[in-house]
Amino acid sequence: MNVNFLGKSKITSQGQLTLPLEGRAQIGVSNGAEVFWYSVNDFLIVTKKLCSQDDITKILKKSARCR
Repeated sequence: MNVNFLGKSKITSQGQLTLPLEGRAQIGVSNGAEVFWYSVNDFLIVTKKLCSQDDITKILKKSARCR
């Protein structure tokens, strides 16, 4: 499994956080793009495509990609 550390962010009082430039570049998103958040066993996963729970599980097991 390919794991890359891309930086850190702090959550603001409004509950917002900034996706570091390196992270935006890594997944290919720009200003105004939507991202999707998933919680898996105390981890947050952010994607640029909407995925099913099954797809997320398969991706984490390295056997599928989102459509």
